[in-house]
Amino acid sequence: MRALWQWAVLATASAMLVIVAATFSPATAARHAFVVGNSNYATVPRLPNPSNDAQDLANRLEALGYRVTLGLDLDRSGFLQKFQSFIGALRPDDIALLYYAGHGLQIGGENYLFPVDATVTSEADARTRLVPLNALIADLSRATRTRLVILDACRNNPFAEKLAVSQATRSAGLTRGLARVYAGVGSFIAYSTQPGNVALDGRGRNSPFTDALLRHMGDANADVHAVMRRVRADVGRATSDQQIPWENSSLIEEMAFTATAAPRPSPGPSRPGATSPPPEPFRTNVVAARNYAYVTGLDPNGDNFLALRTAPTGDGVRIATMGPDTLLQVLESRGVWRRVALLDGTTGWAHGNWIKCCRTVAAPGQYLPPPSAPPTESCDDLWYRRNAVWHRYGYCFASAKGQRIFGNQGCFRDLAAARAAMAPPDRALVDALDAREKVLGCK
Repeated sequence: MRALWQWAVLATASAMLVIVAATFSPATAARHAFVVGNSNYATVPRLPNPSNDAQDLANRLEALGYRVTLGLDLDRSGFLQKFQSFIGALRPDDIALLYYAGHGLQIGGENYLFPVDATVTSEADARTRLVPLNALIADLSRATRTRLVILDACRNNPFAEKLAVSQATRSAGLTRGLARVYAGVGSFIAYSTQPGNVALDGRGRNSPFTDALLRHMGDANADVHAVMRRVRADVGRATSDQQIPWENSSLIEEMAFTATAAPRPSPGPSRPGATSPPPEPFRTNVVAARNYAYVTGLDPNGDNFLALRTAPTGDGVRIATMGPDTLLQVLESRGVWRRVALLDGTTGWAHGNWIKCCRTVAAPGQYLPPPSAPPTESCDDLWYRRNAVWHRYGYCFASAKGQRIFGNQGCFRDLAAARAAMAPPDRALVDALDAREKVLGCK
């Protein structure tokens, strides 16, 4: 009788867990947004658009059901205090979105956001006078299971010129634009342009990136990846391919900026020549459970990230930073160093002290269109998809177009080496795209 009672309790508890798990989904979770736009800097010329970008995006997010915390022209103290209040209101099942528009800079592969009172004359100033992006992402990761980070922060930065002059012997660590950042499962990080490049502030009310984001983030039946593809296409057209938005994602479930579409905003005059692409074709998300190593044991009171480098030494160039719980696969060991591959195919070396095995997670597979609904193809789309694979494997582009769109920051392989490093599915994808380009007369 007692065994029967215990079985009934366990069965009831299991059923309740199933019900609780079924009730949570990204579509039903509470949505919170922390939105910052810094335009009026105390020691450098004013940026026209960030305050407009932040205000318009805040209005858009509120229309899409977000609870928005908006900050305009924040100094460092105000930025950090407002952000901690935002973090304190989050619950684990909430969706948290962080948007920043303004000056940003990478030093030695680490990204910093600039408060309006920033006065930076040396790399040492960055840690005490700027806002480290990794610290913000770490706080978001501890507070919620799903984080969206959107950075329109790669504008050409006059602070960089001052630093380069004052740090003449150490400016090798000072690089244009922002560096790649990776975070744990449930993170999505979007950049207004590719890593190592600078973004345009724009001539209208909004930057090219935020203008396109405002136009598409409420599109019906479009997850965040579909929205970014549309944003990328619009920004590429608006800037003649000088600026190509980028993202890193470790989302497991499909995630949209909103559960349902909302009316599109009219924050200001529309950009001449901007057009909306046709609706995305239906795609099936193939999901498979796999074992991954992960980043752990970092000091939350220190940098709280693990560097990904080009070589198995501390002198290797820092390619990116990886936060706690970043998933990866170990490809090779060399002493205490591990050559690893991240979910987007980026490879490099990291210290093995902070890499543990293993976690079994359902990782997103490829998005495969059904045979009855092939995606719309163009030469530009096929070229971009093919070369994006080469870029993920560290290929150093020789063509002017490849260098302009992807850049060669952090590249370390020639054609043969990059192809040899490719996983078989990626190599097959490159070959298929290449063949399709030839059929369409693209090359």
